[in-house]
Amino acid sequence: MSAILKDDGSRLAVPKRFVDAEDALRATAIEMSGCSDFGDTRYLTGLRVLLQALDSDCRLTPEGRDFAFFELVLTLNARLATQRGWTENPELLKTAIHAPLVITGLPRSCTTVLHRLLAVDPQFQGLESWLTNAPMPRPPREEWERLAAFRRTGQRLQRWFDTVPQFRMVHDMAVDDMEECIEVLRQDFVSNRFGCNFPVPSYDRWWMAEDDTASFRRYADVLRLIGGREPDRRWLLKNPGDIYAIDALLAVFPDARIIYTHRDPLKSMPSVASLIHMAHQMAEGPAASKNTGPREVEVWSRGTQPMLAARARHPDQFHDVTHGDYVRDPLAVVRGIYDRFGLVLIPEVERAMQAWVAANPPGKHGEHRYTLEEYGLTEASVRDCFRDYYDAYGPF
Repeated sequence: MSAILKDDGSRLAVPKRFVDAEDALRATAIEMSGCSDFGDTRYLTGLRVLLQALDSDCRLTPEGRDFAFFELVLTLNARLATQRGWTENPELLKTAIHAPLVITGLPRSCTTVLHRLLAVDPQFQGLESWLTNAPMPRPPREEWERLAAFRRTGQRLQRWFDTVPQFRMVHDMAVDDMEECIEVLRQDFVSNRFGCNFPVPSYDRWWMAEDDTASFRRYADVLRLIGGREPDRRWLLKNPGDIYAIDALLAVFPDARIIYTHRDPLKSMPSVASLIHMAHQMAEGPAASKNTGPREVEVWSRGTQPMLAARARHPDQFHDVTHGDYVRDPLAVVRGIYDRFGLVLIPEVERAMQAWVAANPPGKHGEHRYTLEEYGLTEASVRDCFRDYYDAYGPF
């Protein structure tokens, strides 16, 4: 991995201990953004728990320390950009968000590919990757390449692919792609996002016991900031983690239309464990442990319980999609979604979607191979943890 550089080409100074890095992180984010208002101080609790975990739980390589420092700076920079945007555009906070279309479900169950396919339809707006790192009212597309925040996100993604080339095979990303909402929800430092990037079990224990409703309220106001100048375009959102935060989501977006994607956990869990192992290699190098499966099973099986309860309370707001159905006929899945929620799919958009599917076949960047055992899992342990999910939605 190359050294992490500031926009002016100078190298970031990374303290030896993360527990001593709070002031340096804040100062670097202020320098990067040109503003200093971080908003309310609630985020400091999670940040401090995470800093301690990075010291106590991780075996960071020197490059991994740079990477972790930069990721935290980007998160703080996003807070600063958000606060500045709200201050400069207070009228956008009054924008109504009507019936957002939300894709959620087990990771590796077609959430990403379905999200990008639906995003072909211009009636929707979403969170472009670079705007999650620097929220602002969405500029015209022709201006993006000139903005430092756009270039910075592109450089960050390139570092990912240079360091762990196989990551693109599993989860390709581009600076102007639609991104997961977790990239905004991390602003309060109460998020699965950090456990995905770093092996921090002590932080995970803290995060999983926290209420993330406040994070969702902030997230909603970030959406208003980014898309408030186009209030008539419906939001298309995607975040697998919404399954374990479904109550918070529905508290903030009570009229959300939820596309719930499904896949056999015996397939989805080793697949996401493989992805997480690749991410951990950014922090710990080739020695990163492959025993990532048990943590993923704990997180995602936990999420199936609130989803079962939410489905019972709000049956008219959910629509099911299986991974197998998407693989067999993506456009049939799209038509089913539009029919379920009263959306209009015009012929021109359907043709554009068909072209997108043809240009993005499965395995476009290579075949993703994985087994349960190599990531610390057994068929029995997965089936046991997901017993209620299998009973409700199986067989797959």
